Amino acid sequence: MGLKAVPMRYLGLILSVMVCGCLLFLSLPPSVLADGGMISISIAEHISIDEPGQKAIIAWDGQQEILILSTDVYAEGNTTALRIIPLPSQPDRIEQGDFNSFLRIRDLIYDRFRHRHTWLDCPGGKGGGDGEGVDIVFHEKIGAHDIWVAKATDAAELIKWAEQFLARNQIQYQISSPGLELLAAQYIQEGIQFFVFDLIELSVDQKSVEPIVYQFQSDTLYYPLKTSSIIPGYTQISLFLLTLEALVDVSQLPENQSEENGMGMNIAKANGKRVQFELGEEELASIDPRLTELLPGHAWLTAVQSYDPRDYRLGIPLASLDKDVKLTRASFGELPGGGGGTPGWVWWLVGLAVVAIGGLLYVTRMWRRWQRGNW
Repeated sequence: MGLKAVPMRYLGLILSVMVCGCLLFLSLPPSVLADGGMISISIAEHISIDEPGQKAIIAWDGQQEILILSTDVYAEGNTTALRIIPLPSQPDRIEQGDFNSFLRIRDLIYDRFRHRHTWLDCPGGKGGGDGEGVDIVFHEKIGAHDIWVAKATDAAELIKWAEQFLARNQIQYQISSPGLELLAAQYIQEGIQFFVFDLIELSVDQKSVEPIVYQFQSDTLYYPLKTSSIIPGYTQISLFLLTLEALVDVSQLPENQSEENGMGMNIAKANGKRVQFELGEEELASIDPRLTELLPGHAWLTAVQSYDPRDYRLGIPLASLDKDVKLTRASFGELPGGGGGTPGWVWWLVGLAVVAIGGLLYVTRMWRRWQRGNW
């Protein structure tokens, strides 16, 4: 038995209801997801800290960088975490960030690709005093963060200062280790002499700590990874790059190779497409207004993630992170054939057009019935 044809007078109404329902469904926000951070060390030996991933927003104009670090860490009890971040130059600005920056990035990607993925899971002490080869160039308490920036020319003196710094904050923790001192020496030899020491107050009830925004001079798009290599375990890394041109050459990404052959970092994919598209000034400002000072007018958003084809859920070994992210201008250029998914405004225009057509069909049908007196 065949289905009866839908009367023409109902067709427009049905189309309108269906499209409105679809638009309502598409407009529902994805579930709120957590954002990870870099490397943290628990000061209390009996309390463990879980930091399941590293997430950062990195804006770079070829000369300056704005680095927004997420700080979602989970502690089994009240404790203090120490984060060490090497930077290529003295920060021009260190300020409190906003959780919404990462949520806005997530929403912009979802708006383009209608895709949810795990890599989108976004989310006062006393100084130690200067020592030989160590100068304190910044100190400020920002929310739960007690941030110190030290300029070091000697790795051993830097570690010595760090231990004094912890002791004077009444924190008994042996930070010195051959691995950490060797790593600090490598950074200093490479010309990276500024080290951020961030003491973060954590409590068992606290789910998130406010992000921190760093702005500094850099001739490469920079993100430190090697500091994580001295800690055992695994991590997942998600970096959201904002640049004047699109990332077209991924060969400078750490351990970049085909996903079938080994672990490394590459441009993330959603529904088979690279997560890479252009943002307007308003979209950029919605992430963080400070970004438009660095990238006026527009920017390319590129999502970069770590991968291990053996087990995507596990992440990559921290010990394998022996190279920082340093992308030169040669890695960026014009993207062949455009890039990214369909802009969100296109979806809305298509939806509105269908609603308009459905409404027009309905009104036309009613008009004809009225003309025939069959109202």
